[in-house]
Amino acid sequence: MTYSFEDSLGFQVNKTANVMRNRFNHFLKPYGLTAEQYVILKAINENSFVTPSQLAEILGKDKTTITRMIDTLVKNAFILRRMKDDDRRSHTLIFSSKSDAIMKEIIPMTDQVIGKLRERFKPKELSCFLSVLSELRSIDCLEDL
Repeated sequence: MTYSFEDSLGFQVNKTANVMRNRFNHFLKPYGLTAEQYVILKAINENSFVTPSQLAEILGKDKTTITRMIDTLVKNAFILRRMKDDDRRSHTLIFSSKSDAIMKEIIPMTDQVIGKLRERFKPKELSCFLSVLSELRSIDCLEDL
């Protein structure tokens, strides 16, 4: 059977993610952040003393992409790298005072938006939606080609 690209689940998920990311980028622009940078800061906030490798795993991104994004956040004084005491070859990521202040302002607003989005769905619909997304992430559609 032949499908239109608009029939692709990947296309629809990606299109929705792009719309949401663009809206969030507009919101974050005055803070000097992008949606992807915010996600990194939020992950650092929720995972104290996280390493770049751990961050890549948490966010499902490759290490090269994470390293490039971390470099930008360090350059723009949003995060700091700290050498680990037990392994001088490794480092953890921590907030700078700049990001600490910004995140204290942004997190309550983003939590409110997330809450409003979740309220648009019945609990059963939300549970089903999240379950489908989880299933999509676990399927390797190309393994049989």
